[in-house]
Amino acid sequence: MADNLLEMAVRHLGASGLSSLGSALGLGDGKAESAFTTGAASVLAGMLNKAGSESGLGALLNMATKSTSMDLSSPSDIFASADKMTSLQDVGGSMLDSLFGSNRGGVTNVISSALGLDSTKSGSLLRIAAPVIMSLVGKLVKSKGLNMEGLAALLLGQKTHIKDQLPPGLMKELGASNLDELAERTVVETTPRQTAQAAHTPPPVKKSGMGKWLWPLLIALGVLWALNMCAKKEKVDDGSGVVMEQDEVIVEETPADPTLDDGTTAAPDSTTPDATTDSGDFGQSFQEYLNNANRDPNREFALNIEFPTDGSMPNAASLPDVQTLIKIMQDNPGLSVAIEGHTDTDGDAGANQKLSESRAQAVMKMLVDAGIDSSRIKAVGMGPADPVADNSTEEGKQKNRRIAVKVTSFDQQ
Repeated sequence: MADNLLEMAVRHLGASGLSSLGSALGLGDGKAESAFTTGAASVLAGMLNKAGSESGLGALLNMATKSTSMDLSSPSDIFASADKMTSLQDVGGSMLDSLFGSNRGGVTNVISSALGLDSTKSGSLLRIAAPVIMSLVGKLVKSKGLNMEGLAALLLGQKTHIKDQLPPGLMKELGASNLDELAERTVVETTPRQTAQAAHTPPPVKKSGMGKWLWPLLIALGVLWALNMCAKKEKVDDGSGVVMEQDEVIVEETPADPTLDDGTTAAPDSTTPDATTDSGDFGQSFQEYLNNANRDPNREFALNIEFPTDGSMPNAASLPDVQTLIKIMQDNPGLSVAIEGHTDTDGDAGANQKLSESRAQAVMKMLVDAGIDSSRIKAVGMGPADPVADNSTEEGKQKNRRIAVKVTSFDQQ
């Protein structure tokens, strides 16, 4: 069963936290829990609505991950302090702007009408509910290692929990006729890269390693041994299941390397720094480069970032380097960069080009959603055109699958 974020939020606030919230907002005796639940459910509906695009999901994952740094361990103390309440609502206001945009006022009015509150109180309620819910989502993202697809699935799982808690008129403000329509917009998977290799990959059943060494044995041992091996292979493939003679050697294949693009696994596809670019800490290397007056204009910096195999949605583990890049660009408003996506040579060149471009654009969207002006970023798909290692080895292919950052201009202000 999916995690019930409404129940988790109410349990986190506890009786003392809800009582303090009711007193702070003047909600009246016994009304704090139902009011908070309505506000929190509305926030979750807004998150579902924003999850209708990859860029929206990227922004949500970014917000959720950053929200884990908030200290909400003692809600009653926060709600009893005017300064802490102001700080919390400032954070919540920014979240609501991202979730609802220009419809934020309309959503507030819907809450006001449903709960019988004035717009000031309902606005405060939403600004408190948003960071509480977002911090819980962030903790689940971190503890479960969710990527954007995982976050979308988590939000879809909230539909049954919030459907009876939403105020009338909210769906209209979100541009949907009902909650089901809103949920149908949610992005849950990426489009896989179509390659000839993937199209012919057999179902992932238990396999014999015979196919890999049959021909060398034919050459080495001759025709009679070959016929014997073929007879045994027929017994394996005769439709009766995976059955082997007791004296036959089965070579079990090891699990697919997460960096191999063989279509048989959905393990993460990671891009890591290598000797031809930069190793170690991305932020330190990049900042040292910016501080150097004699910069090599062609130097690239590889982000330590992971994507699902053939997918363009980075997972939560990929965020530290991206967050570091965001911070550096915020601190240096005269800095503009190119985000380059690269692949190895496996598969169709055209599909590789599109995949590399979509991954570069996904990283660019994360920067833009964090407030970096899009005019300062260029996303480029290089496909397999600019290798940094030998594509004839698996180690080389891994190095070639990368997201690289290059400085296009830097005006030190």
